[in-house]
Parts: sequence; C-alpha cells; structure tokens
Amino acid sequence: MTSAATTPLSRDRILACAVRVADRDGLEAASLRKIAGELGVHVTSIYHHVPTKEALLDGIVEELFARADLPLGDQQWEQWVRRFIAAVAALAREHPGAFAVLLRRPVQGPGATATFESGLAAFHRAGMDVRQSYGAVKSVALGVLGVCVEQAYAVSGDLELQTNVAALSGEDFPEMHQVVSIAEDVDVVAMLAEVFVAGLAQQLPRP
Repeated sequence: MTSAATTPLSRDRILACAVRVADRDGLEAASLRKIAGELGVHVTSIYHHVPTKEALLDGIVEELFARADLPLGDQQWEQWVRRFIAAVAALAREHPGAFAVLLRRPVQGPGATATFESGLAAFHRAGMDVRQSYGAVKSVALGVLGVCVEQAYAVSGDLELQTNVAALSGEDFPEMHQVVSIAEDVDVVAMLAEVFVAGLAQQLPRP
C-alpha cells in the first residue's frame, strides 16, 4: 500500500488536505505552510501546485462545490432553487470550517460555476430576461449563504449566534420567549426554499 509520504503531490491532494485542516482547525489555520506540514512535504513543493493563499482559498471553493450535490444541467427553476439551497446547507453541516471560504472568495472555474449556469438557464426558460434571471439566482445564493453561516457556526461550536432571550423581559417579549422551546425543531432551510419559490413565482412574467 502506498503511504501518505510517498503518494505523489497534486493539487487535488493539497485541496483535500486544506478542506480537512479548515474543518478541524478553522479556515485561518489552512495556510500553505500548515498544509505542507500535514502532507509531510516542504512548503516550496506546495507552490508548484497552489502558488498563493488566494489560489488556495479559490481551490477550497472549487473542492467544496465539487463535493456538493448541486443542481446541474436542465432543471425546472423550482427544482433548481430547492436543490441548490439543500446542497449548500449540506455543505455547511459537513464542512463547517471550510464553509467560511464562501464569505471570502468568489466562485471560480467551470466546475463550480456550472450550477449557476443551470439556474440562470432555468429562470430564462421560465420567461425571465437576463437581469431578472441574475437577480433570482443571486438572491437565492445570498439568502442561503446567510442562513448557512449560522448553521456552520453551530456545528463547529466556534460562535454562539442565538439571542439571549433569558435576559429579556417575558412581558415585553412574549413571542421571543415562546420561540426558545421550539427554535431547534424548525427547519429554517426548508422554509427558506419555499419562501424563495413562492416569492420568485410572483416575479415570473404573466402570459
């Protein structure tokens, strides 16, 4: 069996290690030098495949999107919205540390961009022009990103993003106090998908 030390170094191997380090220690820990140490190679060997930290972060985005079950090809627009939101939410749960890269770097490369091409085409076929299609896809992407950042933090345990309702008056905030007991049982991701589907349906051109 080939050992880790003798496995040929490649960009794919470096990016897989970067995702692993980011999930374990946080995105900031995924430096070129740290990854070189994890792989048992000199950092100059990494530069041949990933020359800069920015290139590494872009590669992590590519790696995450390659692992996700994102909608591709011909899709109905409603199907694209639901599948895209579910796939990004799954990424946040499975890769809570690496997920933070989506707040730092844009999507690059044909593989990672393919799902957005699919979404744009779906809305275009439904009757939207290029401006409307872009607005729809961008809104869905930003909406799910905001929800999933909280979920990623919850999985990693790095930051508490819940409001401290106990510190608030029950008389002044009765609704918030009711929420405390059921908050963890609400599927916010599924609700977000249906909100987007219902709202975007109203934006489609009428016959």
